[in-house]
Amino acid sequence: MPHATSRPAAAPSAKLGTLELGRFLAASIVVLTHWLPDVNTHAAHAGQTVFAGWHAPGAIGVQYFFVLSGFVMASAHLGDFGRLTAPLRFWWRRACRIYPSYWLALVIPIHYLSGFLTPAFSLQLFTLSPWHDGDFIAPAWSLRYEIAFYTIFGLCLLPWLGRPLLAAWILLTLWRWAPGPALALALLHLPPPFLVNELATRYGDRFTSFMDIYFFAGLAAGYGFARLRGAGAVVSTALTGAGAVLSLVMLSRLGWGDQYGAPGTQVPLMACGLAMLLLGLAGLERHGWLRLGRWAERAGALSYPLYILHAPLLLAWDQFNRALKLSLLDLYGLSFVGLLTLYLAAAAVTFWYDQPLQRQFRRLGRGTALAIAAHRA
Repeated sequence: MPHATSRPAAAPSAKLGTLELGRFLAASIVVLTHWLPDVNTHAAHAGQTVFAGWHAPGAIGVQYFFVLSGFVMASAHLGDFGRLTAPLRFWWRRACRIYPSYWLALVIPIHYLSGFLTPAFSLQLFTLSPWHDGDFIAPAWSLRYEIAFYTIFGLCLLPWLGRPLLAAWILLTLWRWAPGPALALALLHLPPPFLVNELATRYGDRFTSFMDIYFFAGLAAGYGFARLRGAGAVVSTALTGAGAVLSLVMLSRLGWGDQYGAPGTQVPLMACGLAMLLLGLAGLERHGWLRLGRWAERAGALSYPLYILHAPLLLAWDQFNRALKLSLLDLYGLSFVGLLTLYLAAAAVTFWYDQPLQRQFRRLGRGTALAIAAHRA
């Protein structure tokens, strides 16, 4: 374990285009999950639906996001373990990533739903508190799991206590959701996790939720990617193939990506499939077998604003166009024009608001860290 120090860790390596493209595709799936049913509500005649009523599988998009979050945290912050100031730096960077676009997205629903804003509700709404529910933006429920994950993972970066905490966190979560609980607990000689369940229910279920299994699978894959640099293209190809096969098998059991699955066996297997797929693709890109240009990174940058902004924009659309009734041909036109509008809006927010703000916040964070280091010196 590295010695405790206040020196900032080295900057993480460049983003991987394959994973960034996957991030963009996952966000697009979630957008389609909400937009296509909305389009169909404007049909002039009952039974008229675009794409024969196809429903986009939004669950697989969220699953991918969770596994990717774990992958990126492990691969980008492996060198931060054991650094005294790493948790604050980590939380600052995560806050800069999540909150600016989220707060901007809140402007529209607050305009229509401001009557619900009590002080207590406002506090949990603006902070995305993992101890609460109740959102104005439909996809924001997943951000509360992200916040819970970031909270504990940041603590895991602490010197001396961090790695034991990470191990305990993983073990407690798996204790709650072990595959085939009775058999698994019997083999491990563990009692049923009554106390863990009670504490989790009382003090924050998201901190040991079965959704964390996706994050943990991503952590394992990210750790492997950072450590196993000697793994060649053949191993990466095998991991990609195995991950794709396992993911497809599980997708066939989960409504082709439309269901989150049972926590006992389906969630761990789906998480493992996605983690192996990410690890394999990342390895292939590192060895030059996959080459994606800057466009893939730009698409990845677009994904989060697209993910969080599309729901408020649909709310504003519905407020002004509830009575709109269209022919089937016009519905298809609406579906494509609406999607184009959503992507253009997300691009504008990404490149003129979100990324400039993040650059400013990162400079502020680096300046503060250097000032603290200089003061201590």
